[in-house]
Amino acid sequence: MKRSLAIISAFSLIHSFPTLATSADFSATVKVQNTVVLSKGEDLSFGTIRAVAQADGVKFATLTINPNPNAAIKTTKNDDGDALISVIEEGSPATFTVSDVVPNAALTITKPGTGRLESASKGAGEPQFSIDGWKFFITSGPNINTAYDETTPNLIASEKGEVEFAIGATLSTDNLVTTVPYKDVEYTGTFQIEVAY
Repeated sequence: MKRSLAIISAFSLIHSFPTLATSADFSATVKVQNTVVLSKGEDLSFGTIRAVAQADGVKFATLTINPNPNAAIKTTKNDDGDALISVIEEGSPATFTVSDVVPNAALTITKPGTGRLESASKGAGEPQFSIDGWKFFITSGPNINTAYDETTPNLIASEKGEVEFAIGATLSTDNLVTTVPYKDVEYTGTFQIEVAY
């Protein structure tokens, strides 16, 4: 009996002291990145050309840069009436890389509208150029070597969250009614594209 009481007393003593615990604080974070990272490689170049605009501005000459960098035919041209474009040095498509996106995500490209290439020293009655007919070609990722389809967007990121594409377009002589010739200068324009989920 005494032994039982001693065991109970010892058990009570052990469990009568509070249990010691240690606590620590920690934080939780999440970073949202809904905007894709879009990096330009090369600018769009129509090369070096001879250009003549038709005086009445009714007919046009055009030069198209194929966005497929591996295509056998990289440029095509069409002269109409007195308007003409002759290629001296071939041009090349613009190139872009999309990165830091959700792996295997489908992305859309919003193309620019019709734009202009103008000389820095543009004078009265001096013809310029217009650009439209934007085309995109996928150069990496699951749909590599495929034309981009804006009706069913097929720009798909790789498992690393990256994809590359190229841009081509059509350059046209001016519709300005003028007999002033094109100058021997560089004609430039700035355009914007958007890539999004």
